[in-house]
Amino acid sequence: MRKQGSPPGTEEKVAVDLNNPEFLKSWFILRDKNESARVLNTVEKVTQLTWTQIYQDPGLKWERITHSPIPLLPGVETIYSIRVTQARRAVVFRQQNFMRFLLIAEDHDATYPKGRKR
Repeated sequence: MRKQGSPPGTEEKVAVDLNNPEFLKSWFILRDKNESARVLNTVEKVTQLTWTQIYQDPGLKWERITHSPIPLLPGVETIYSIRVTQARRAVVFRQQNFMRFLLIAEDHDATYPKGRKR
């Protein structure tokens, strides 16, 4: 049930889409199996949260990216980054109730080309 005054979909559990080929490639090439497992743990955590909780979670650190490190898909205007491990962030976007994963960046700073953040 949605709280009165909250936007539609913010109180439902978040669904995830991990099927982007670039995301899968960037996940599968992680050499440290523990790091790869931490990405999976983060994805599982995301599925247990609502959008309101995603926006507020200090561990995920949902942040808007204004200069994309990758070409955007048609129709995607705004992308974000979330922390998936202590050393890495994922590039994602919201589409209705889905968090769609686009890429795991090589390191935290790689999600912000030329040092640009927000």
